[in-house]
Amino acid sequence: MKALLNTAVELCLLRLGPQQLPASPILLQVSLILNVLVGVLVMMAAKEGLAEAVAESLFEVALMLGVLYMGLKSYDKLRRFNQTASALLISGLLLGLLSLPLVSWNHRSQSAESSLLLLLLIFWSILVLGHILRHAFSVPLNVGIAIGVAYTLFSWNLLALLFPVAT
Repeated sequence: MKALLNTAVELCLLRLGPQQLPASPILLQVSLILNVLVGVLVMMAAKEGLAEAVAESLFEVALMLGVLYMGLKSYDKLRRFNQTASALLISGLLLGLLSLPLVSWNHRSQSAESSLLLLLLIFWSILVLGHILRHAFSVPLNVGIAIGVAYTLFSWNLLALLFPVAT
C-alpha cells in the first residue's frame, strides 16, 4: 500500500509518467477498486446517499476509462491503456483523498476558503490529468492539459445531467 501511495504522490508531483508503471492487470484492478471507494466517500461527504454515490462513482470511472480506451484506440496506442488507466486511477485516488476534508468542510460551512482550496485542487487535478495524457498520447503538456480541460468539462456536464443535485 505504501508503494501505491508513493506512486500516487510521484504522479501528482509530475515526477512520474504512466509509462513508468507496470502494465499490470492487478495494479489496474486494485487502483480501480480503491478509486471507486474513495469516490463514494467524497460524494457521501457532499451529502449524497450511498446508492447515489456508488452509482455516480462507478459511472464516472467507467466514463473515464471508456473515453481513454476510445482515444488510445483511435490513435493506435491501445497498448498503453493499462499503464495510463492505472496512472489516472492512482492519481485520482490521492487527489480524492485530499479532497475529502475539503468537500466535507465546504459542505458544512460554504466558506470562501474551502471553496478556494477545492478550486486549487481542481486545477491541480487537471494539470495531473494533462501530464498523464501527454505521455499517453505523445503530445506536449499544453495539449494534454487542453484535452484534460475538455474532458473535465464534458464529464461534469454529463454527470450533472445524469445525476442532478437534489435541492
